[in-house]
Amino acid sequence: MFHKYHALGNDYLILDPAQQTGAMARGLTPAQVVTICDRHRGVGSDGIVYGPLAEESRPCHFACEIWNPDGSMAEVSGNGLRIFARYLMDAGYVSLEETSTCVLRSGGREIPIFYGDRPDASIRVELGRASIASGPVTLPPDLLVSLGPATLVDVGNPHCVFFPAVPIDEALARRWGPLVESHSAFPQRTNVQFVRVIDTHTVAIEIWERGAGYTQASGSSSCAAALAAIQRNGCLSPVTVQMAGGNLTVDVAFHADGWRVALTGPVTPVFTGHWILDEQHPIPNL
Repeated sequence: MFHKYHALGNDYLILDPAQQTGAMARGLTPAQVVTICDRHRGVGSDGIVYGPLAEESRPCHFACEIWNPDGSMAEVSGNGLRIFARYLMDAGYVSLEETSTCVLRSGGREIPIFYGDRPDASIRVELGRASIASGPVTLPPDLLVSLGPATLVDVGNPHCVFFPAVPIDEALARRWGPLVESHSAFPQRTNVQFVRVIDTHTVAIEIWERGAGYTQASGSSSCAAALAAIQRNGCLSPVTVQMAGGNLTVDVAFHADGWRVALTGPVTPVFTGHWILDEQHPIPNL
């Protein structure tokens, strides 16, 4: 069984280990992830959240794994974690009365989540510490001429943020995104954002996600873009981040231990399905 949700068009599958059979009840393999996420031969998604994991035993604390559609694992995902939070509510793991103590664990971080006053209200995740790298990054001259200098941001996963002088659109992201993602300056690859500042509280972005490609929305990308806009362009928190799929709100604050970011936005359930397993529809190593 699987559950599909989207956050502004950024779609994820929830695979609850308690609802799987065979080897998939014990974990996923990269080959399984690639097959399931394939939009032509599988269910299709921008990634998979596998959880809740049995290793987390504290009340209202839930651990998960986040997978990219290319079979690699992500440290965190702002939208993926908000989707996971909505699933926990829908599946009865938490109730609205318990949400003040609900924490998710991903990529070594403990991430508080906050629900609204209704199950379908916007969900807030506090991704926590964020940082901006000091010093320039070495990138090809033709890229810097087209996009300008890069701002490197870490919100639990890596981001490379540009503020191009040229108009930003999907074509720009598809042209330059894969070149930046896999550039030698980023041995672990990177997410890439192309940002246009609209006013002090609003930016628009186009996104190329590490391991996923062009996406209509991204939570961690929104956080990275908002922080970069505050640090580089004098924007102010909260920042509304406009994307092809819709808008998210990012709160950025500076504490004694550095920057912290939080993300708020809607989550929409799509459908629940069951695997059809035969010779024409295999899932590797099930």
